[in-house]
Amino acid sequence: MRRLTVTTTSSASRLSSQEQAQLIYRILSDVYDKSPWTIEQVVADLALDTTEYFYVYDQEEVVGFLALQNLVGELEVTNIAILKAYQGRGYASQLMKHLEERSEPIFLEVRASNQVAQALYRKFGFESLGIRKNYYHEPQEDAVIMRREEV
Repeated sequence: MRRLTVTTTSSASRLSSQEQAQLIYRILSDVYDKSPWTIEQVVADLALDTTEYFYVYDQEEVVGFLALQNLVGELEVTNIAILKAYQGRGYASQLMKHLEERSEPIFLEVRASNQVAQALYRKFGFESLGIRKNYYHEPQEDAVIMRREEV
């Protein structure tokens, strides 16, 4: 049986910020074929006091992450990504379960075509609020704005 672990950035302190950035960038590049963020953007995001990263492991390998931005009175999921070879195995659900401990409202944007992710978010109490036209690039696509109210 495979061991699944979810940890925070502080729990992954054995990695330097640069190593974490390279890991995140590698996952983004695998998931999106071309990362929507540059390595410099990932480094800058990791340096923010308002950003938290949660990693999901299969055995000793980091197979995905969730990035959370702490805003005034609410949280934003800025990214959630699981390596393609590990998708469909419950890793994203494990990351989302970590958010159940948070009482603040949480919002996110998701590609309109990504029905699998939208179903996952609904499973965790998120509801669709509206559409951001042409929010995504390469390829250009609308985003569905989703929100989970305060619990």
